[in-house]
Amino acid sequence: MKKVIILTLLILSACILSACSKNENTEKYIYETTAYQYINDPNHKELQTKCEDKEQIEIAKRIIKNSEKAFKTSLQEASNYDFGACSTYCPDESVLKRSENIDLSIEYMNTKQDSDSGYIWVKYSVDYYDKAGEIICGRHDAVARWEIKKDGSEWKVVKITEAY
Repeated sequence: MKKVIILTLLILSACILSACSKNENTEKYIYETTAYQYINDPNHKELQTKCEDKEQIEIAKRIIKNSEKAFKTSLQEASNYDFGACSTYCPDESVLKRSENIDLSIEYMNTKQDSDSGYIWVKYSVDYYDKAGEIICGRHDAVARWEIKKDGSEWKVVKITEAY
């Protein structure tokens, strides 16, 4: 009887240990259960490293600063400007007409660039307030990956990937 109990305990211990150990799907599971599950694995890994190149960071911050204009320009007026893919952030004209105040924050997260292309990761929040201080619409803590390309001497956002 003791041999059966010991054998049962050994089998049970082996099952428990194998269930808790790391397997080849662990990394995939981590990606699938994070807030970035909408981005494929290679792009998500871009957030695991940090750009240390000051010039690249400055370029990214300049692009971010220029993109702020898109949040404050109506979709109907966007064709008058060269916002690139950031034109998707332009609100409808009716929102801007009703807005008394716009609270916008775009946080740089990471970047990487080569001679003529790259990406920038940002986290942004935007709220449009009416005269009474009520929120008309907004978006909070949205994480986006901006694909960028160099056009002559200017960098432009050519593609945006984020969750909706």
